[in-house]
Amino acid sequence: TERLVQELTNGNIDTHNIVVNQLLFPPKDSNCDQCQVRHKMQQKYLEQIFDLYEDFHVTLLPLLTNEVRGVEKLKSFSRLLVEPFQPPK
Repeated sequence: TERLVQELTNGNIDTHNIVVNQLLFPPKDSNCDQCQVRHKMQQKYLEQIFDLYEDFHVTLLPLLTNEVRGVEKLKSFSRLLVEPFQPPK
């Protein structure tokens, strides 16, 4: 990510927005070990992103259960880009 941001900045391309896609938010009572491990790993990387890019707008997008195909699903997905996603607690 850091190299990409530097390259885009060198090309005078605005990089003050970062989208982190396909984040997993398993329920706390989930028995899925793989889900818990993936979530923990993603949280570690998110902390690094927030530390390194504190002046950036970071948008978090969840892992979806289906492909974004068709106008209605595209509209629904695009709302996630402008309305902050609230992970389940």
